[in-house]
Amino acid sequence: MAIVKFNTMSFGTHESDVVVAGVTQASTANNKPMTKVTLNDGEDSITALIFDTTKKDLAANGIEEGVTASVTIEVTDYKGNKSYKITAITPARLPDDELKQLIKLPPIDPDKLVKDIITLIKQSSGRDYDLSVMDVPSDDLSLTALAVRLITGNLRAFTKSSAAKCMHHDLYGGLAYHTFRMIQTAYSVCGIYPLLNRELLVCGTALHDIGKILEIKTSDTGIGTYTDMGNLFGHALLGIEMIDREVWRVKQAGNGTTYNAEQVAMLKHMLASHHGQPEWGAIRSPLTPEAMILHELDMIDSRMYMYESNFSGMAPGTSSEPIFGISGDGKSVIYKNSFSNYD
Repeated sequence: MAIVKFNTMSFGTHESDVVVAGVTQASTANNKPMTKVTLNDGEDSITALIFDTTKKDLAANGIEEGVTASVTIEVTDYKGNKSYKITAITPARLPDDELKQLIKLPPIDPDKLVKDIITLIKQSSGRDYDLSVMDVPSDDLSLTALAVRLITGNLRAFTKSSAAKCMHHDLYGGLAYHTFRMIQTAYSVCGIYPLLNRELLVCGTALHDIGKILEIKTSDTGIGTYTDMGNLFGHALLGIEMIDREVWRVKQAGNGTTYNAEQVAMLKHMLASHHGQPEWGAIRSPLTPEAMILHELDMIDSRMYMYESNFSGMAPGTSSEPIFGISGDGKSVIYKNSFSNYD
């Protein structure tokens, strides 16, 4: 079976290979079982319904978040919009060339993103690091060394991880893409505000979401699902614990010598406060200029991604449906004008 892009599907029946991005249990008005299945075609996503079937039924047949599948979809009209119904779905092992077409990727290769992140971290210190290698000297106890070691020590997970289950940067390599763009912006901000400690801001930015590699399990198709640890604690606390473990590891290896305690505290505060407000998930509100800037950079990049991803399906001169996460009320729409560089 080949890939049929959702935006080319006319009314009628279609067969295609897809990635299963989400499975949600629901029910009909008559209280009969129904499941909502989110499908990816590598460019777009749709939600299709499968009737008289539970999430448990699908799982028993190998259909769960992150797998590739072959589906038969009926496309019909419902109140002027396309409606999708799954009439058959089975797991499918796809050849590599077809699988690559189904995986949503950032515009920059994730492996290159991570290498560039390491380079930018090293450069932020102003010290003379070897930029041709990924590691740092074994006796280096700077913030730069701490950040580099945490990323290189979790290289595979950091490179592939999605930054979220939904909303923003929810794709293979999304965490690296989100982090890289924020670090680039951090450099620009430091050039405007000399008060900021560039090394601290860049290292805090590089690690602000490091806990997501434990909070979210990302499949090889780029689909993220929350882990038990993620549900229990969230990525801010998980990231702080990762820092603490690295500090302890170095202390044990160095007979009590480890990273600077105040610098580590400032770094951990940035992770604890990067959501800005307790009602948004922050453990503490930002108390330092670097922590405040980190929060704002996070908001800028996450929301810009929402504009970018939603504009791709909009015609110039139109407004979107309400988009959750684009503003505090969860009801805001966005407008795509016809004269800006949106495409």
